[in-house]
Amino acid sequence: MILQNVEAAGSWRGMLLRLLLSPFSSPIPRLSLSVLRAVAFLLLLLVLPAVRAQTNVPAAPMKVTSETGPMIDSTRETIAKWVETKQLISKEKSEWSSGREILGDRVRLAEAETASVREKLGEIELAVAEAQKKRDELSAENEKLKATAEKVKARIVVLEKQLRPLLKMFPDPLREKLKPILARFPEDSEKSTASLAERLQNVLGLVDQGNAFNSTITSVKELRTFADGTRAEVTTVYLGLAQAYYTNSEGTLAGVGHPGPEGWVWSPENAQGKQILMAVHMLEGKEKTAAFINLPVKIQ
Repeated sequence: MILQNVEAAGSWRGMLLRLLLSPFSSPIPRLSLSVLRAVAFLLLLLVLPAVRAQTNVPAAPMKVTSETGPMIDSTRETIAKWVETKQLISKEKSEWSSGREILGDRVRLAEAETASVREKLGEIELAVAEAQKKRDELSAENEKLKATAEKVKARIVVLEKQLRPLLKMFPDPLREKLKPILARFPEDSEKSTASLAERLQNVLGLVDQGNAFNSTITSVKELRTFADGTRAEVTTVYLGLAQAYYTNSEGTLAGVGHPGPEGWVWSPENAQGKQILMAVHMLEGKEKTAAFINLPVKIQ
């Protein structure tokens, strides 16, 4: 009778009442039957006074019997679990929302870092390509330098071989000046371990100093040993690398020298001592009057 009055009135409470009293012959999707029954029973307890008011049924206190007691307890327990489940779901949704924002921030940060790394990788690839290009250019230049070095080495070997016999023709004053260079000059050009730069510097130094000495008149004081074993101080005048004269301070000991294959060759010319001494005085500025002097000359 109550169900008919509620349905006739079109109330949603009647629908819940029918759900509670129906045998639930078919499953209800999404929610379990026990939860739906518990919710419906609880709503029935809440809406029975309104139903009675609409049907003019006098209100009467609901009695807890042996049949309704367990159902009420089960309903309360089910509703409590349902409320707890809803709270857990709400909490999980809230945590998931916060976690999703954090994950989104991390994803965006990772994407930014990835873009930065890709940009740096692109720069590195360009730098590597440029370095490889430079390396290839340097390698080609190095090959050219090696070929040039071989040509220079071959030329230096020829110059050293040509210059070696000429070193014996250098007079003692020049050899003394070139002593550091002569000490580095190789005895065997083919087996020399010195650098090309050092060897070239030695050759150029010898040629330069030799040309400088050959283009000037050089006067030096020397101690000379004579054929009889005596030693005397003489003044030697070198006319470049071609001829030289020596005399003592009195003009009594004099001679003429010229370069030979094994060094300088000296010949005594005591008869020419006065002329050679006059030439020395003119060179030193002791003779004020210019004059022609006849000196012995050997032309080779």
